[in-house]
Amino acid sequence: MDIQKSDNKIWPLGLIISTVVLYFGSFKWLLTSWLTLDAYSHGFLIPIISFFLIWQKRDILSGADDQKSPMLFILGLIIYVVGQFTGAIFLTTVSMIPFLLGLVLLFKGAQQMRVLIFPVCFLIFAIPLPDLDGIMLTLQGISTVLATGISHLLGVESSHDGCQILMNGAIFEVAPACSGFNSIVSLFTVVTLLAYLIPDPLTDKVILLIATLPLAIFTNGLRIAITLLVASNFGVEAGMRYFHDWGGITFFVIALVSIFILLEVLRWIRKISTKP
Repeated sequence: MDIQKSDNKIWPLGLIISTVVLYFGSFKWLLTSWLTLDAYSHGFLIPIISFFLIWQKRDILSGADDQKSPMLFILGLIIYVVGQFTGAIFLTTVSMIPFLLGLVLLFKGAQQMRVLIFPVCFLIFAIPLPDLDGIMLTLQGISTVLATGISHLLGVESSHDGCQILMNGAIFEVAPACSGFNSIVSLFTVVTLLAYLIPDPLTDKVILLIATLPLAIFTNGLRIAITLLVASNFGVEAGMRYFHDWGGITFFVIALVSIFILLEVLRWIRKISTKP
């Protein structure tokens, strides 16, 4: 009995030490990214949330079963080695997810590993995506076209050229910070956590996640279009002041509220469909 208690204390310690040693470079990269990239400034919160979710399952994790396997651990090491040899820090860092789950599967078993799948995989939201410049450029183009179209519906005469919107002789540059990427990452993070916590069917959760991307893109385009509307009526300075002071947080809240409205609609549809 004493040996079992000792093992229960040693394996988490070994997991922590091995992870820190192998992924020290990744941790440095993550820390720098969280401090310098606005889209990932929330990165500090993700490990805390993951740890809290794991802590809630600590009673389940204290046991062990016979369904142990080294395969996932080996997969994590393979991805890690490929990332090291290719210099792909993103790949090296992502390998931490199968590495951690693989260690649990190897030493504790499949039941404990399944409990940790979401908390560990949730760490992906703290890891910056590769080719951020390309992603932002694509989103800039989409936001520019969308904002121009919405502004026409609002009665604002405008046109676009690349990532620039032309209106009454003024030029509005849809910069990377205006691409909506920050809102997309934040919204996906929140909605994914919401989908994990709510007791609704898997289909409803999938619908929420699918709706997140177009909803975030649309609200960002609407934000830019309303900036053009304010600028056309009250001047460019007023439009930019609106855009920077409270436009971002307002439309993020609108997008988040829309997700909750969609959730309630799905629940209502499910409720009436089950009535005799």
